[in-house]
Amino acid sequence: MIPPVSPISSFVRRHRFSTFVVLTFVLTWLPWLTVAWMLRTGRPPVVTTLILIGGFGPFLAAVLVAAAGGDLRSWLRNLVDPGAPLRVWAAAVLVPVALYVLALGVFLLAGGSFDRTRVLPAAAVPAVVFATFIRGGLEEPGWRGMALPVLQRRIGAFRASIAIGVIWAVWHVPLFLMPGSSQAGTPFWLYAPAVVGISVIATWLYNAAGGRVLVPVVFHTLSNAVSVTTATGVVGDGVVSQVGLLVVVWAVVAILVWRYGTDQLASKPLPDGGLDFATFDGSRGSGTSRGDVLGDDQA
Repeated sequence: MIPPVSPISSFVRRHRFSTFVVLTFVLTWLPWLTVAWMLRTGRPPVVTTLILIGGFGPFLAAVLVAAAGGDLRSWLRNLVDPGAPLRVWAAAVLVPVALYVLALGVFLLAGGSFDRTRVLPAAAVPAVVFATFIRGGLEEPGWRGMALPVLQRRIGAFRASIAIGVIWAVWHVPLFLMPGSSQAGTPFWLYAPAVVGISVIATWLYNAAGGRVLVPVVFHTLSNAVSVTTATGVVGDGVVSQVGLLVVVWAVVAILVWRYGTDQLASKPLPDGGLDFATFDGSRGSGTSRGDVLGDDQA
């Protein structure tokens, strides 16, 4: 006999996406807005710790949602599964490099210049990659590992990518209020559409990998690492540099939509991300209903 599902599990399963988003913003914005306020009067030692804690918001929210919904084991197995096709792994490594190299090319064509002597030395690259993994790559178990498999079952891969990209961009807003952050001084009206476009590319990689989250983790980590490494050599208007990235990212998005369409953004079926999408009312159901197809947040 299958035991009844608790009311909390039932609620979380029916509202995975909205629960994840609310928890993510609470877990991130509380420490980050505290930092933004503290920086008005100095830089206390606790600032770095609070910024790091806030960056784990998407990851922690995803863990809580998976645990509350009874999916933690299968979700974690999916999280560490490296079994994506080799060509997908190659894309996760090469696409970030291509994006920023092409964006740099657009910047140079627009009259900017690049000083290679100012670029971070090769010896610093491993440290940069590790830092961007901790403060970027580990967001992916939330954005792609939890939010994406839920939402794209309802509205398709492309529209889900746009919605998550907008939320992802807004999630960064407190960093724009922190002097010295990489977002400070960057026009949000350029930053946000670039993030939305990168969200579409990350969806393509996630779906092409069969839902293996390590692939977008590598993509996100290397994207940030390449961005940090090359940004030090850019000489000229930072706005033009951002426009160059925006043009390249959305050119890639257009190619992906043309190639794969908007429903799946890949040649594979939509992955479940290790989540159980069976519908139930107080106990587990054994059949498939319209709710199984549409996903969560139907109420």
